[in-house]
Amino acid sequence: MMSFMRRIYLDHVAATPVSDTALRAMTTAMEKFPGNPSAIHTEGREARGVLEKARAEIAGAISAHSDEIVFTSGATEANNMAIVGVVRSARANGVKHPHIIVSTIEHPSVLEVAHALEKEEVKVSYLPVNHFGVVSPRTLRTLITPETVLVSVMYANNEIGTIEPVIEIAKEIRHARKMNKTVYPYFHTDAVQAVNYCELNVQRLGVDLMTISSGKIYGPRGIGALFVKRGVLNEPIFYGGEQEESRRAGTESVALAVGFSVAFAEARKMSAQEFKRVKKLRDTLTEQILKKVPGVFINGDLENSLPNILNLSLEGVESEALLLYLDAVGVALSGKSACKSSDSSASHVIMALDKQNEENTGSIRFSLGRETKSADIVYVVKEFLRIVPFLRTMNKQSDTI
Repeated sequence: MMSFMRRIYLDHVAATPVSDTALRAMTTAMEKFPGNPSAIHTEGREARGVLEKARAEIAGAISAHSDEIVFTSGATEANNMAIVGVVRSARANGVKHPHIIVSTIEHPSVLEVAHALEKEEVKVSYLPVNHFGVVSPRTLRTLITPETVLVSVMYANNEIGTIEPVIEIAKEIRHARKMNKTVYPYFHTDAVQAVNYCELNVQRLGVDLMTISSGKIYGPRGIGALFVKRGVLNEPIFYGGEQEESRRAGTESVALAVGFSVAFAEARKMSAQEFKRVKKLRDTLTEQILKKVPGVFINGDLENSLPNILNLSLEGVESEALLLYLDAVGVALSGKSACKSSDSSASHVIMALDKQNEENTGSIRFSLGRETKSADIVYVVKEFLRIVPFLRTMNKQSDTI
């Protein structure tokens, strides 16, 4: 009889499995509501009703209005829409030389957009972080100019888990608007990783645009949303239809929206309980590794971070080799953002923490989830303690050849 290797999935930041509740809701929607929600016939109107119900539920969960939620294909599109859309609208409204500010540890779907806009004569300032990965609102104040149209700082980092001072950033931005007597700058935050564990009331946070994603909260992949506060000027980046109130062309997926809304509600309901549970598991994992393996360093700040992320740098170990060996014994981890995992260069997030030795060390990320159990942590620690010394011995031997 064939035996199957035990698999322990600790890469929930990259993608989460779809919850049973969300999957059932999606299946029901696909079976019962086949119409195009833009059509005026009965099937179309029924589909539209279900779509708008899902939109309203997501809006309610973040204390927004339904018309402030724009469905997208995911977080990457939402981030692009937020940044490019604001820059386009600013130019259309007379800002000749738009300026944007982004932090140095943003997801590639923000940083690469910023790099592309620089080629279009948009000035970009990069807000630095301290050695824990936290931005300074005071530093932000020094970077804002009368032509700054957008500040984009992620709510919680996807590699090290650091939670940024979003409310304080919003205060600085309101101060700048008052001083400059303008609607700008707008404040955008990528809240993709924050949904499972953090405060999401957009009014208390003070954000103008916020990105969320279904695929990170046990919902279906292929759908996300951008919160766009009423009155915010944001040009579309897709053309070809009047869907989403002419803000995002393309036929909406009713089933995906339903799965997204159900997963979102589940995530918010479980937030406080899961925060405590996974934090306890992560702290056990951290304690055991640091106690028993020398030359291991924590990236970020465990006291001001998401409870499910542990990012470590290891002396004398290549992260790719460690990830492959762990995968071979049934443990799935990652080294940096999944969108950049095929890139062999050092993590831009780790380098931004002033970890100048990243080129010579390995950086790996554990990200726990709902199905992670105490027994999984025990197994992972055991294999980690076995593999790391082995790889260090291998590296030393290769250096002497």
